[in-house]
Amino acid sequence: MSETFKTLRAAWPMLRRAIRSGQLFRPQCKLVEPDADILCAYDVEVPIGAGKVLTCNVFRSKTRAAEGIIDPVVMCAHPYDNHLTPALKKTPLGGPPQQYRLIPQAGGTPEFSTLTSWESPDPNFWVPAGYTLVNLNLTGYANSVGEAGLLSRQQGEEYYAAIKWVAAQNWCDGNVGLSGVSYLAISQYHAAVAASADGDASPLKCISPWEGISDLYRDLACRGGVEDSTFLNFWWHTEVKETLNNPSEDLAAREGALPPQLLKVHPLFDAYWAEKAVDFSKVRTPMLVCASFSDHELHTPGSMRAFQEAASRRKWLYTHRTGKWVSYYSDEVKALLKDFMDHHLKGMSNRFDELAPVRLEVHSSRDAVHDVRHETTWPLPGTEFCKIFLSEDQLVPEKPEAAGEVSYTIDGSAAFDVTFLEDTELSGPMKLRLWVEARAEVGAVPDDMILCCFLDKRDRQGRSVRFNGSVGTTHDMVTRGYIRVSRRALDTERSTSWCPVAQGDSVEKLEPGDIVPVDIALCPASTFFAAGEGLRLIVSPTEIVHAPIFGKDTSLNAGRHVLHFGGKFDSHLLLPVISADRDLTST
Repeated sequence: MSETFKTLRAAWPMLRRAIRSGQLFRPQCKLVEPDADILCAYDVEVPIGAGKVLTCNVFRSKTRAAEGIIDPVVMCAHPYDNHLTPALKKTPLGGPPQQYRLIPQAGGTPEFSTLTSWESPDPNFWVPAGYTLVNLNLTGYANSVGEAGLLSRQQGEEYYAAIKWVAAQNWCDGNVGLSGVSYLAISQYHAAVAASADGDASPLKCISPWEGISDLYRDLACRGGVEDSTFLNFWWHTEVKETLNNPSEDLAAREGALPPQLLKVHPLFDAYWAEKAVDFSKVRTPMLVCASFSDHELHTPGSMRAFQEAASRRKWLYTHRTGKWVSYYSDEVKALLKDFMDHHLKGMSNRFDELAPVRLEVHSSRDAVHDVRHETTWPLPGTEFCKIFLSEDQLVPEKPEAAGEVSYTIDGSAAFDVTFLEDTELSGPMKLRLWVEARAEVGAVPDDMILCCFLDKRDRQGRSVRFNGSVGTTHDMVTRGYIRVSRRALDTERSTSWCPVAQGDSVEKLEPGDIVPVDIALCPASTFFAAGEGLRLIVSPTEIVHAPIFGKDTSLNAGRHVLHFGGKFDSHLLLPVISADRDLTST
């Protein structure tokens, strides 16, 4: 199958929806004109050594510049070309970045100025707030000179070199904070790792990564050992390929392959992928990280990992379940980010003097927020991790005494239900333990199998209750997880009793008759269930809730999947139950 066809296949559901809805010609965002006080300096050269010169756009206040006032800097860096803004007439039809014509926006409509490039901070907000904003093209992208890379430590070191150059300019007071969404969040982690060598002397004072993966292999390319079949292809061809300033063959030579082919060259977790995973023991910079419950296909696990594992003494977590761009450009979040930057870059006393670390948003449905409150840790203090066990078609509090089994073919699925007898909040990571076997329908017994697992909330009438999900999906379930059984080995040092982490570096094929345990990480969520409402566990050989541009390659599935329960088989779902009578701090 050609790469062009793969790209079209990945993009077609979203493109078809954009055409039918009219979004292709009526982008889902609102553009506003720039503040007249903003001074724009384009293509400012940033020398970082070794013949590499990066370029950035610098946005300052005309009034403060004329008065000789120097400000701290809010900065972002990315491969997307900072020239692609409506103000420079570089975007389709002079409108917003092209993604707003394709990707539906869940939960509202983001608003930003015509100076704003894709997923970057808006100069219209930051300059009037007393900051200089710097928007940087990473090495090898747009007109930044050098060899392009992909989420590497070297890229982080080059970003940090640019940060130090910015901090030394006569228009910066020496203090730099970072902000941005997705790739612009991931690049912050790598810059913070590089900054750790300078300790307290570093000009990088804080970071605010807004939803970003932190382990490219485990979070995206091959989660649970199941290969991504569409996103990297879509991302490469629609967002990155055209921004390279050198032939793509050069990037392929350095990386071993272009993004769509990386798993062909590195199918298992190896040194290549390890180099791209963030070493959070070296992230000591204060951080405000957003980990939404609405991006299970991409950023949720990596963002949660960042908050949990970062060595930063001061760190905060912001959760939500709306669209990532709607959230990032909202008045609430901009005010929060301003206070965060004011506190760490200007030394101002504000809510971050005493703000509890975790902002938790609990949903009862897509549009209904049950509670917003602040907590001290994640997982939440006092979380009771409760096991409910699989039976024939139910989830029950005790493991059945007698062993049993449920099976399905590759055209079917298995479902297990539980009804909550009292109001119940499930907030935290979740885990599914299954004992599984592959059987033949026709021909040989399969030696491998892929399981796609979903949790679906049910109302009192047994109907599905849906939530916002990745890339504007409005019909997502509570959570999901995946496993390829031959990649079931766990990283025992990083796994916990409530969050299994796949090792990813070995293959253990099934022999006929093998019944093996698999532990499946389900993405964290925060959901309220009223008494009489229920939860359905669905185990399927394919994805049953699709988010276009994301897709898992489940083509190896064949025969019959058998789930064993009861007796010696402790197949169960581990749920994070939050007691209603805890002493909580409400917002």
